[in-house]
Amino acid sequence: MSLFNFLTKTYGYNKPILANEVEYENRPKQQIYKELSELCKAKKIVRLERGVYFIPKKTKFGTLIFNTLTAIEKKYICDNEEVFGYYSGAYMQYQLGLTKVKPKTINIYTNIEKKRSRTVTIAGQRISLRSARTKIDKHNASVLCFLELMNGIDTETLDEYKRKLIADYITDNRITQRQITKYIPYFPDKTCRNLIESEVIYRVPQ
Repeated sequence: MSLFNFLTKTYGYNKPILANEVEYENRPKQQIYKELSELCKAKKIVRLERGVYFIPKKTKFGTLIFNTLTAIEKKYICDNEEVFGYYSGAYMQYQLGLTKVKPKTINIYTNIEKKRSRTVTIAGQRISLRSARTKIDKHNASVLCFLELMNGIDTETLDEYKRKLIADYITDNRITQRQITKYIPYFPDKTCRNLIESEVIYRVPQ
């Protein structure tokens, strides 16, 4: 089986492939990287950025557009059952519907980033990475994301509709006051102040 056939069978089309994860016939990593480069030159796979590839899906109507977010999420937020990051800032507010303006930069907190902050670009999408305040996993990602939201939000812009959107996020992710008490020490005092001033804290179950 060729490397291309292996990648197609293992990852499928329009799915992010991280070069450092590819293990094929016990071949050394350098050889795999070289073959990936050759597949790019042959236009069988596409390189999004260093170490990130995908196999384009072609139809009789043309090549399907690749969803860049799938690569961003796999690299910085989650991979199958493992969770190691979350969206934050203006992008998180946009996702929740608190703003209709889609920001040009996606903000992410992730275990992957070791520097305090850094900006990268994947397929033309600008991403602001920040190192995690505390280790992120599938059990705390939602509450950390919520606290990050409250840390950056302008409480004066919140009306009842927006409070309802935040309350829905709290309910959908089963966030409790006990969780908030556990993780809020990792955040600035502003976070607690915004929780109270916005009255959102009163919508969080015990």
